[in-house]
Amino acid sequence: MKKVVITLLVLALLGGGGYGAYYYFFSDSAGSQGRVSSESEDAIYVMTVSAITGYGTGTGVTETYAGEVEAQATIEIKLDSDRTLDECYVKEGDIVEEGQELFSYETQDVEDDIAQAEIEIERDQMEIESNEAQITQNEKLMASATDSDDKTEYYLEILQLQNSNKSLEYEIKSKQLEIESLRETLDESVVTAEMGGIIQSIADVNDSSDSYSSSDSVYITILAEGDYRIKGTVNELNYDDLYEGMPVIVHSRVDSSITWTGSITEISTEQDGSDSDDYYYSYYDSSDTSTYSFYVDLDNADGLLLGQHVYLEEDAGQLEEKTGLWLSEYYIMLEDDAAYVWLANTSNTIEKHEITVGDYDEDLEEYEVLDGLEAEDYIAPLSDTISEGDPVYYYDIAAVTSDDTDDYDDLEYYDADEEGDDDSFYYDVDEEEYYDLDDDDVYYEEDDDDISYYDEDEDGVIYYEED
Repeated sequence: MKKVVITLLVLALLGGGGYGAYYYFFSDSAGSQGRVSSESEDAIYVMTVSAITGYGTGTGVTETYAGEVEAQATIEIKLDSDRTLDECYVKEGDIVEEGQELFSYETQDVEDDIAQAEIEIERDQMEIESNEAQITQNEKLMASATDSDDKTEYYLEILQLQNSNKSLEYEIKSKQLEIESLRETLDESVVTAEMGGIIQSIADVNDSSDSYSSSDSVYITILAEGDYRIKGTVNELNYDDLYEGMPVIVHSRVDSSITWTGSITEISTEQDGSDSDDYYYSYYDSSDTSTYSFYVDLDNADGLLLGQHVYLEEDAGQLEEKTGLWLSEYYIMLEDDAAYVWLANTSNTIEKHEITVGDYDEDLEEYEVLDGLEAEDYIAPLSDTISEGDPVYYYDIAAVTSDDTDDYDDLEYYDADEEGDDDSFYYDVDEEEYYDLDDDDVYYEEDDDDISYYDEDEDGVIYYEED
């Protein structure tokens, strides 16, 4: 799985599509004296080892998704549109137990219907008894009659009475079933909680300005207490990257050092209608695409709050702490019991550089680099199209091309607090623009000269204005 992610990163680099993500996350003054990028179409894109080995730490190279903490289970209770609400026994925020009474329906109409059905059954039974008596009488008269016409008349009356009784018996059975249903309705006049939890919301059914409709609207919503899960959002372009059972790391938005772990248990196939802005960092433009929900069950939810917003990424073992420098096998050539990388040398060309490797991590597909490579070195991923001597393009914000080197002659370096790179930028004398090397949204003001610097559109360009 990691190899696929790295492949996507390389493709993004070669096509320039990953520039924004790299600029945002890895622009830590990587430019070094003497490094000049080539503008040749054949230039090999190289990145610092420090940037490459920062893969998987929630810094933007892996796909990261927005998520929100929600209850593991939610119950939504609607009112019966054929019944009238009588009384509600709970209020929003109440903690209820399974089986606890929530609300009741009015029962007078149901009780009246039961009484009416019982009266009709009693009336039908009396009519059946009367018909039976007439049948007995007609049978006696038919037996004693000597005229055949009289016998026929008694016989037809008996059949008519018998058919009437059958109809009455059917009506009685139907009314008995109706009474049973009404009694069940009566028994269900008090609605209880199917699970324990917190009453999240109760609709106001008496508010004429409310859009509530008992036929299709939820009356009471109960959230399970304590058992949380994460509802994540995925863009359609990355939908197929997820799978049920995929291990996930959950990052706090407030403190990136706080994490939780879990796995995806469900991926919705229905568009959720969320704004695509909910989808976090990606190498794709998601402005006109659909989003879908997926759900993560947590191994431990300690410290999470209901409704808390978090970031999620695939757990590829990146939280395991390692000592030393570990580099993906995607950058390492193994030939004749030796290991090599494609290294950008001081002549700004690519060379096949030998390194010494140690242990191999099968899960992360990484080698420990023991010697021959430093964090500030620039390297390229393996490719059949690379040859020694190829020109290079340094993929970081501080690198300059051969055609714009002269432009830096007109740049003055500014450091607002004189503490290094955290708020440094360059001032272009000719263009009167300020270039922020870190994209850290520098805000700086010189009271004496009434000059303020600000990042107008968050593109790393710092403008100034004089009052």
